[in-house]
Amino acid sequence: MRGVVKRWRGQRTAVLDGVSLDVTPGTVTWVGGRNGAGKTTLLRIAAGLIMADEGTCTLRGLDPERDRRKYQTNLGFLSGGNAGLYARLSVRAHLEMWSRLAFVPRQSHRALVDRALARFELVELADRRVDRMSMGQRQRLRVAMTFLHEPVLVLLDEPRNSLDLDGLALLVRALEDLRVRGGAAIWCSPIGEELGTEPDVRLVVEDGKLVPA
Repeated sequence: MRGVVKRWRGQRTAVLDGVSLDVTPGTVTWVGGRNGAGKTTLLRIAAGLIMADEGTCTLRGLDPERDRRKYQTNLGFLSGGNAGLYARLSVRAHLEMWSRLAFVPRQSHRALVDRALARFELVELADRRVDRMSMGQRQRLRVAMTFLHEPVLVLLDEPRNSLDLDGLALLVRALEDLRVRGGAAIWCSPIGEELGTEPDVRLVVEDGKLVPA
């Protein structure tokens, strides 16, 4: 990110005001801040879901608009809350759908889905509908979808939401695997939340700026 500015219509103050950020391969960057500080906005710009009013954002030299398909192939995004799941679809159906949305080659779908089920201990839930699962199990599925296609950069918006200690351990293990293979992550959460892992970089969004924590 270089000089990223984002303003919402009707507001004088920019939610992000000249934010620059480099994410180094093999690292986890934690970004904290109060509610409404701009953490989620930063992630949504990084994910290519919304565009900055000023500044640039690239991933491996790829532009989120001009190179959209390749950009999304390299990216995993876990949004905040519990959105993105369909009540009547099973765990396996969600992972299969996500493999298509992430542009995974068709011949790799089955192997990656099976791996995600095992990696996040969802095998016994594979055929269960989402509306018959606990909130923690749903969050574990959302995390599995985020890491399914082995992205280069993972964006996590309050990923601990509803996860128990076992679920958190699976998330931390996935982050360690990501680090080992040269990927990177940005983890956004409120100040004071226990992460379960030590980030390589700690930053805070304050008054539209990104500053060391």
